[in-house]
Amino acid sequence: MGIRGGARLSLLIAAIASSATAGPQPGSPAPAPSSAWTFLAQDTFRVESWRFFEPHPGGGNPDYHFAANRLLLQVRRAMPRIEFRLAVQHVGLAGLPPLASGPGALGTGALYFDQGGRRRHPQQLYLRYANLRLKRILPGLDLQVGRQGYASGNESVTREPAIEAVKRQRMDARLIGEFEWSIYQRGYDGVRADWSRDAARLTGIVFMPTQGGFAREAGKTMTNVVVAGATFGLLPSASRPHTDLQAFIWRYADERLVSGRPDNSGRTALAADVGITTVGGTAIGAYPAGGGQLDLLGWLAVQRGRWYGDDHSAVSAAVEAGYQWPRGRWSPWLRAGLSHASGDADGADTRHETFFPMLPTVRRFSQTAVYSTMNLDDLFVQALAFPTAAVSLRLDLHRLWLASATDRWYAGSGATLSQGSNFGYVTRPSNGSTTFGTSVEASAAWTVTRHWSVNGFAGALSGGPVVTGTFFGHRLWFVYGETALRIGG
Repeated sequence: MGIRGGARLSLLIAAIASSATAGPQPGSPAPAPSSAWTFLAQDTFRVESWRFFEPHPGGGNPDYHFAANRLLLQVRRAMPRIEFRLAVQHVGLAGLPPLASGPGALGTGALYFDQGGRRRHPQQLYLRYANLRLKRILPGLDLQVGRQGYASGNESVTREPAIEAVKRQRMDARLIGEFEWSIYQRGYDGVRADWSRDAARLTGIVFMPTQGGFAREAGKTMTNVVVAGATFGLLPSASRPHTDLQAFIWRYADERLVSGRPDNSGRTALAADVGITTVGGTAIGAYPAGGGQLDLLGWLAVQRGRWYGDDHSAVSAAVEAGYQWPRGRWSPWLRAGLSHASGDADGADTRHETFFPMLPTVRRFSQTAVYSTMNLDDLFVQALAFPTAAVSLRLDLHRLWLASATDRWYAGSGATLSQGSNFGYVTRPSNGSTTFGTSVEASAAWTVTRHWSVNGFAGALSGGPVVTGTFFGHRLWFVYGETALRIGG
């Protein structure tokens, strides 16, 4: 590959993370020196502009702008056998739209307004992290307790930059994540154990998520939601180079006092009644080929369990491939793939078949943030380029269908509140069609200095009959600009 090509390839993890999640993430600070106190201040400022699908006369206002700011203050102490982390976070929003609902929330501004106490300029200070990591309590075993971050699929790190870039952009937080891009985010209270030996990695968790995402009362533990499970991974090794493998099993239980029931049954609920087990696996590879590198991804998840007294049976899968020319001008990288999340064929029977992605960071897979990986088929092509070491560019084209015309159009990223009317996923009618539409999304990230980065995104979605059966207009625009400042580590 050469020194120049290898150096460019090593930039991909940081570049993809920046463009996919809009800035450096407070959940993954740089490692602290042994036996040292470190302090971190990270401020993220964003302006969002929405032109949602135009409602019929009498509907809400689909055009608006608002600003949001998030400040994280963190202290860490790392010692040879113990690591301590404490962080508080302040969030403030300005100019939220009071009339941007109908039918449903018309973009993220409406969600922040509705779940933020219906205030145009809400603010909140809350505990983001408070955890203790005990290292090597047994050979190869670490234990972390308290409030912490977590992203499924990213439990272990390989030495392969291309694998890590694909993992960060297309795999981690697909089922469990911190809702990173949302201004409030989410955390997890509980226990995590990590065991490693040679190329093997085993992680187990028992967590209760915190409120957050779009909800102003962030930081409160949702004690009636429990997620537990384990992953087993095999990192690339001498006998199996360039391939990362993982198997996973999760159990999600939800008994919140929320009346929203996101399915196609038409039935109401006094409280959530969900208990689902998800089993599956992932394979990611990056292989030298010709003058560049070929990457492959395969992912499968199968679900069984209980959905409001009905039997739950669902499946989701993804296959993707890409090729990068690291020695070419701008190191171009082309990728394409297809993902499927099953839908329900009959809302009147006693079998629920809509795939349930639990607690994801959905914006990694839905950058316009208007659909979720439920009852969905998503065919995409993607181009990435790196003009300089500090600049990354990304262009995505998605063709979207509902998996079942008898199911619903779903949006959301999982539980945000312990009680009320909002489950965390919302639905709109399919209008008897599977044709959702086509989206074009462009983003750019510029690391101006090691302390300062700037990111931008513009997305447009042209809706099909699924959209036009509910809205007067068929076109949506979403644009934002963001700056992130980081001091310390």
